[in-house]
Amino acid sequence: MKITYTRDTKERLDKFLTENLPELTRSQIKKQILTGCVLVNKEVASVHRWLKKDDCIEIKSDAKKNDKKTIPHTLQPKIIEQTSDYLVIEKPAGLLVHPTAKRETDTLAAWLQDNFPQIEKIGDDPIRPGIVHRLDRDVSGLMVIALTNDSFDALKKQFQKRTTKKEYLALVHGAMQEMDGEINTPLERNKDTGLIRAQRVLPSGKSAITLYQVVEKFINYTLIKVQIKTGRMHQIRAHLFSIGHSIVGDKLYQTKDLRKKNKTIDDTRIFLHAHFLSFQDLNNTWQKYQSPLPKELKDFLKTIK
Repeated sequence: MKITYTRDTKERLDKFLTENLPELTRSQIKKQILTGCVLVNKEVASVHRWLKKDDCIEIKSDAKKNDKKTIPHTLQPKIIEQTSDYLVIEKPAGLLVHPTAKRETDTLAAWLQDNFPQIEKIGDDPIRPGIVHRLDRDVSGLMVIALTNDSFDALKKQFQKRTTKKEYLALVHGAMQEMDGEINTPLERNKDTGLIRAQRVLPSGKSAITLYQVVEKFINYTLIKVQIKTGRMHQIRAHLFSIGHSIVGDKLYQTKDLRKKNKTIDDTRIFLHAHFLSFQDLNNTWQKYQSPLPKELKDFLKTIK
């Protein structure tokens, strides 16, 4: 099937197809795009591709239907609580929250659609149905997922206003001198490496605030609690790296001396776990959830005591 975009104004590909292909649901269209079945000007398109006048859209009908990768049992999220409005889960390290430009299908978003089909209509982005916040692939811990649009809107506002309460446990290299502290340094993506860096001089960085408190000190390590006042990509990892205390197991944000030591937990994760989450439900009642350290992190702590 081929469609020529004739409008003078730009429009996002997924929204245009949803409007013009009523026989397909928004979720089905998103899956078609993510699996590379939709081309724009003979190039594989992304969901967020913006269309301009005279763009040629081609939808391949002979695409393989069995290419979807599923989440292995070891990466299945654990449901902590399920209500009619929201879902609280523990995301394991190694599970990607939603697809990237690589169009992954073995994601939390795909698992949610498989297990809660009604969620495909929740939220404002078909790639992230019901998802109002995220954790890095190699970070574990608590997440809340909206199961209704009213809940999605309410949770989204709370995360935007920073009224939700999130706390992480992290094990960092080195002995921290202060028992608590604040890192208030703007963050900016390095165009060459793609990594996030803290910078104090350039005005182009986005403001970011990270608070930490020492829980326990070990020889050459410190266990800390972390709270973030802003939700920037890789914020905790980049901020701790910037003050010389890389998170154990973090291969991206690692000081030069640690690269030589190559001290890691395993090949799939870093020592960062979202262990506490609190938010208000639709009745304005505060809900609080806690998650203990995963076994592999507890076992690692035993090796350094």
